[in-house]
Amino acid sequence: MDSGFDFNNLFFLVSVVIGLQTGVIVMVYSLRKNKKSIPLALTFLSLSLAIFFSMLISSGMMVHLPGIYRIGNIFGLIFVPMPFIYMQCVTQNRNLRWSDAFHLIPVAIYIIDYSPVLFLSSAEKLELILQDINDPNRFTEFRQSMFFPDGFHQTFRTILINIYWLMQVGLLVKWQKNINRPFNKFEKEWRVWIIFFMSFQFFLFLPFYMTYFWLDKELVFMLVHFTGAVLLMSSAVLLYFFPQLLYGLDEIQFVADQIIKMESYPKTEKSGIQPDDKMKELGPIILDWMDEKKVYLNQRYSIQDFARDTNIPYYQLSACINHYLNTNFADLLNKKRIEYSIELLQKGEFSNYTLEALSGECGFNNRNSFVLAFKKFTGTTPSNFRKNLTK
Repeated sequence: MDSGFDFNNLFFLVSVVIGLQTGVIVMVYSLRKNKKSIPLALTFLSLSLAIFFSMLISSGMMVHLPGIYRIGNIFGLIFVPMPFIYMQCVTQNRNLRWSDAFHLIPVAIYIIDYSPVLFLSSAEKLELILQDINDPNRFTEFRQSMFFPDGFHQTFRTILINIYWLMQVGLLVKWQKNINRPFNKFEKEWRVWIIFFMSFQFFLFLPFYMTYFWLDKELVFMLVHFTGAVLLMSSAVLLYFFPQLLYGLDEIQFVADQIIKMESYPKTEKSGIQPDDKMKELGPIILDWMDEKKVYLNQRYSIQDFARDTNIPYYQLSACINHYLNTNFADLLNKKRIEYSIELLQKGEFSNYTLEALSGECGFNNRNSFVLAFKKFTGTTPSNFRKNLTK
């Protein structure tokens, strides 16, 4: 049989190369810097390999590689949950867990179901390939299933993509509702990118349902895989031009990395943004991070703890707080604690509590340090402040 390699297959090949390259880069970065992006790397890698197998089918080149017959669906099933797991890691601020392996149960089911086919000899696989290679739709109907009817795995995979896509929508909506403040620059950019990413995912399953009305199955095969190729290429290009997307929502780590990177180069008049500019940029981000995490409520919280939690070197934090926030870490924490205590008092909370109880709630070790800090930042004592509120 003659194999055909037209424009569509060339486009598939280019997208596969770009997708694999991007997946490897993201994986290396994730293992070194941000493990939350590991599922994103697996998304690129698995989708790239799935598109590669579809290219082999549509071009007829599968006859030259019979040994890998029916392996493509494994990568397709690996891809299905990865965008959802990635969104979980980013929006819930967590890394991969062993429990995430639960999402790979469909992969295990497929491997068990197709184990007789997967272990056939190359010659036997070639006979099966030649029966269906001229009809991509027939080829992808998975007629050699041991437990399920013809076409089950294709339908099941498509519905699974649909379900995980809806779960991603739910995660995005929940994340947006939980942020009770305006989005910062990082959050806005990541939200735009993930909506773009999800929009292309939508077209990975929509054409399948349209076959029940009017869309031709052969056209669906090309449309779905063409959309997957566009998803690979466009997402990769965006990551190259906007590398901050790899940090998810971790703006503070991105700025810190930029400072470290720029400090390794000598300053010149033509070098554009300098570390000093980045240090100024880091200041308000530190304040936002403190407000969001409320670390100042932890008694005995030190700048070393802060450096560990943010992965920012101690000397950078100290320089930024001292020179660009014009204070020191202890005063910065105490100021945040006093602001929090005022907020509680104005809301009527702890109005009947002792100063000892209020000071402990706000992160102070004892009543005296609370009173001294309160007077330093407000000009009055907490007792007088509470009396004035009552009046």
